[in-house]
Amino acid sequence: MSALAVEAPLTPDWAGRLIVRAAGRPLLHLAVQGVAAPAMPVFTVPLECIPDDERAPGVRPWTGPVTESDLCPGCLRALRGEPEPPRPRPIPPAVAEELPAPAPDRADRHLWAVPDRPVYTAAPLPTEHRGHPITWSPWKTAPVLSHYDPSCTWCGDPGPGEMAGGRQNSPLRRFLAYRCTACQEMTAYEQAGTDLQTIAHHKSRAPKGSNKPKEPR
Repeated sequence: MSALAVEAPLTPDWAGRLIVRAAGRPLLHLAVQGVAAPAMPVFTVPLECIPDDERAPGVRPWTGPVTESDLCPGCLRALRGEPEPPRPRPIPPAVAEELPAPAPDRADRHLWAVPDRPVYTAAPLPTEHRGHPITWSPWKTAPVLSHYDPSCTWCGDPGPGEMAGGRQNSPLRRFLAYRCTACQEMTAYEQAGTDLQTIAHHKSRAPKGSNKPKEPR
């Protein structure tokens, strides 16, 4: 009768080494040969991946089961004398990374052109009022007031629109004009104390509400 040979289990590379774990890290580390755990809950010791104990993280001893996948790859490479893997080649900032070519359009794919937004002719400001010329300032963006809705009352563009100031010197009169930059709806006023009196109005040719933002579905 022949005896059956019983194969003895292989001894792992890290047998007899102090195995530790850094706080908050899943990987286990191997202390260098001959290092024992100090009598304290957290300590620093030279590791195979970080031999300088001043740079090594704070660790605790590990007494649980250990498999190769649990160990730090750097510790295993240092233990076995294996070289470090090559680092990825950095891309120079001035060199654009080549992108893959887009897939060709399918024959059954339908493309829809988005029409350009209509452009309407700006209305001229009134050049005179009550027989006297008006000098106008250039158009500028109207200020946005917290208690005032800047959207256009005709086309619904959210705005803000533009405003211009005018004046007559003899006699002294002041004027204001507002216009929507989307549909060119424009109204000019004479300032009479705290009131505004309309002196000119240009009706827009845009459909009413045509520029009002659509509500999300």
